Amino acid sequence: MSNYIYLDWNIFNKIEKMDDLDEEEKQVYSTIEGLIVSEKITTPYSNAHINDLLRGYANNPVYIPQHLNTIKRLTNNLCIVQYWGNTQSTWHYRDVDEFFNSALNEKDRTSDSFLGLMDCDDTGLMRKAMEMYRFIHVPSNFKEIYKAAPIFNLMFPQTKSEMNMLALMEDIYNFSNNAKKDYSLYKSLKTYINQSKTKLKQQKDLFKGINKDLPSYLESDKFWEEYAPKNKTSDNPAYQKITDTYFRIDFKGYKSDARFSNMIDDALHVFYGAHCDYFLTIDDKCHYKAAETYHKLGIMTKALKPTEFVNNLGILKT
Repeated sequence: MSNYIYLDWNIFNKIEKMDDLDEEEKQVYSTIEGLIVSEKITTPYSNAHINDLLRGYANNPVYIPQHLNTIKRLTNNLCIVQYWGNTQSTWHYRDVDEFFNSALNEKDRTSDSFLGLMDCDDTGLMRKAMEMYRFIHVPSNFKEIYKAAPIFNLMFPQTKSEMNMLALMEDIYNFSNNAKKDYSLYKSLKTYINQSKTKLKQQKDLFKGINKDLPSYLESDKFWEEYAPKNKTSDNPAYQKITDTYFRIDFKGYKSDARFSNMIDDALHVFYGAHCDYFLTIDDKCHYKAAETYHKLGIMTKALKPTEFVNNLGILKT
């Protein structure tokens, strides 16, 4: 019986650079590679790995072909992905090169920043005009929003520190792009809105006078039901539960990620790791939050460092 092991990208990278490791590390990663090659363990890749490589491509595309070959060699193109519109993660075989090139083409059509959208104007005037919003401050009480729900820390991280309108525009743009990649962001915002709506409905006296003269076509529920798209987006409850738990642990501040994109992809790695027997990572922050997430949710997946895993190979199913 094969053991399913989900490897963080840093593990793939270590195996790829085996010749550069010291003897102690080389023994650990050669053991893991040997288990994969001998088919004693099976390891998939995911869109979170693709996201890792896309960030690396932006810095230096030279190494990407080798990285893709490493993933292909160790996974045999076995892929696990939570596709939009599906209620469960999909296990299937998808060529790593095709997946990466597809994601790269999509990324190339999207600007990395709100200001980057202005680069379509060769005169540079649009960019200069938008940069003026850096000097327009958002109201000082805007920071009260961060006390309302954790989702706003994800939505407006740059605004929180800079408190200007350009930062707000950048945050809104970034959030809209990230929400396309990670449905849990959208779902978290939707959950907050629904909870707030429920609380407001309890304040009947507050809205009695307003609702009296409110046109029927502005009643939000009826309007939404009539005009909202009828296609259903991804709604995997396990996905939402795991990523939400991971985000909450990060929000507490201990071993939190400094970069939003890293936290998103690490949360995805932890989610996919929950489909396997073990989740291996070198990253201290990710390891801690993965272990906490699995513990809190009663998930049987063990989050381990590579050395821990190799030193306890007796735990593998035979």
